[in-house]
Amino acid sequence: MSLRDRQKLQRRDSMLNAARHLFVETGYSKTTMDAIAEGAEVGVATVYTYFGNKETLFAELAKRDMSLLEEEGARALRDLPEDPVEAVTELLTIYDKVHDFISYEVIHDFMTGAKADGPIREAARWMDKWKVEQIEQALDDAQRNGRLAPKLSTRDVARIISELSNRYYEGGRSPEPARQAFLDLKRWVALLFDDWRV
Repeated sequence: MSLRDRQKLQRRDSMLNAARHLFVETGYSKTTMDAIAEGAEVGVATVYTYFGNKETLFAELAKRDMSLLEEEGARALRDLPEDPVEAVTELLTIYDKVHDFISYEVIHDFMTGAKADGPIREAARWMDKWKVEQIEQALDDAQRNGRLAPKLSTRDVARIISELSNRYYEGGRSPEPARQAFLDLKRWVALLFDDWRV
């Protein structure tokens, strides 16, 4: 990679990091492109050149952060528990590390933005796709190991689990209610398998 390419990547990272900080501190809706530029120590035109608008920047930030969780989930698939509920719970716990990157309120803003056409929705679809694929793979492994009934559609169940997970994130809760909501999510997942575990 050339020096110029490295500088462009560093500038891009600087803008994404400044945006994350501002989103957490002041909220997504109150953060302006001018404030992001100031935080990254670049001109506002540079922010627009790289991202076009705040929604695209938000989507890129989410994809960058969630790529790390996608990789962690992929590594976990190599050594998940054989029990399907435990396997899925382990994956959901990895996905829940999104809170290490950004606040509950900003995640809520992302989930709200994903309801409308645009770059945030596209980023949300990308996340749903790999989450469903990873959960499905874990369930396929459980079926092959004789831990799930062979008639169960692992794809359908993976989609249901992903949808339950999305509903959990839409809540925009503070830490304590979020912990309870996550326990509820794990309980709902366990209920899905009541008649299907072998």
